[in-house]
Amino acid sequence: MSSCCEEGTTVVPNPMIEHRGGRKSKRVNLFDAENPIPNEIKDTDELQKVIAEYRLVPYAGSSQHSGDTLLDWYLMLAKLSPTQSAAIQKITKYVVGSRVKIVAAEDPEFDSGAPLADLSVAEKEAYAQAIKETIEYKDGIRSFHKKLQSAMSGTGNAWAELSISTVNGQTRAAIKYVKVTDVRYIATKPGELRAVAISPKWDSEYLRKNPPTKLPIAPTFLKGKDGVLRTMFHLKSGDGNWYGRPDSEGAAMYAYREVQDAIYLIKQAAGNFVGQLIIEVEDDDAGTPAIDNAAAQQSGFDSFATRMEENYTNKGSEPQAVLVTARPIGSRPMFVHQVKPNTNEAWYKVTGEISEQKIVREHCLTLRFMGFDVAGGFGANSFVEDYVMNVEPIISEHRATLMAFSNSILSLVWEVAGKPELNKYSITFESPIQTQVNQYKQNGNQGTNNAL
Repeated sequence: MSSCCEEGTTVVPNPMIEHRGGRKSKRVNLFDAENPIPNEIKDTDELQKVIAEYRLVPYAGSSQHSGDTLLDWYLMLAKLSPTQSAAIQKITKYVVGSRVKIVAAEDPEFDSGAPLADLSVAEKEAYAQAIKETIEYKDGIRSFHKKLQSAMSGTGNAWAELSISTVNGQTRAAIKYVKVTDVRYIATKPGELRAVAISPKWDSEYLRKNPPTKLPIAPTFLKGKDGVLRTMFHLKSGDGNWYGRPDSEGAAMYAYREVQDAIYLIKQAAGNFVGQLIIEVEDDDAGTPAIDNAAAQQSGFDSFATRMEENYTNKGSEPQAVLVTARPIGSRPMFVHQVKPNTNEAWYKVTGEISEQKIVREHCLTLRFMGFDVAGGFGANSFVEDYVMNVEPIISEHRATLMAFSNSILSLVWEVAGKPELNKYSITFESPIQTQVNQYKQNGNQGTNNAL
């Protein structure tokens, strides 16, 4: 499958090698620590078998470690990394922040300079009615767009399925979001029509009983036995030939670090690792060892260690929290040393802040937008000013990409339904703080005019 996945990184020998006379060259090992990421994204033998058997294109490339499981890794980061998850949710809420707006269609690539025509209320109502009568969005139109944007921000990919049927001269269409984990490209040669395989599970046993659904990529349709036309739409980020990558890919390691830190602290709490003790004791003069398994066994324990666990740790049913003993005068003092776990607050505070900043910046957002306490406070003007100057262009770009994709689906529906005149309309959304933004911009313009 390496021939179909040109996105992968081919592993080559380290170019930093040492040559001395006729001796053999050797690699220079810059890092001895093992990279934990390849093991996280390595495909199972079962998944590799399915990819080969059904001629699927895996999400990742053809290096010796990476594979289709990289997609699951990105999804894990989108859910378990607090900063990554918060950034994705906030972008989604600001991209799809309002109810659907109907506007005049515009070229997504070229700006002629001509002002957009203002639509009348009647035109907006007519187009809204046409959508309601012709198209069904599963789970609602806003939910559909939120899922698309969330998938794009988390994995760099979003999928939608379009099905069209005509009964008694009436055309009806259904548009639904398809999970990124359910879709894989089928390996094709250059120039061949692209198609995908769709399945909720990718294991041999399930696929034998439930073969994957195969659909072409738009604008090509597959006509089923029931006469329904079906096709798939793919929105991706980046320059990959098959699949996209998330815009925040550069901060993936920092998102992974947040997950690692959380797992470490949870394990410490679950294992009661709140501080270990090293206790050094002294045998008595009679030669009786202080660590005496025989004495512990006589008391009904398996060993001295078991007696210690039962009596002085939380493994016992009624452990003793404190034990005070006395030794004869002149004897060697008991030595007790507490070993603390790596829970240094300053360490986690600093490394956590570094990860937060890296992730936020990679999303091209600001700390103020994300709700962090930064210089200037949380005043309405400072937030809106920061949003207008730094964040709004990013949100607008995400929205433009999303809506160009969504309106292209509608355009194909209108063509099939014989209503190409409806392509002069488009749908879009606004930021949830658009009113405040408009007021800020208006006040700013007035201030400029007064100064002039």
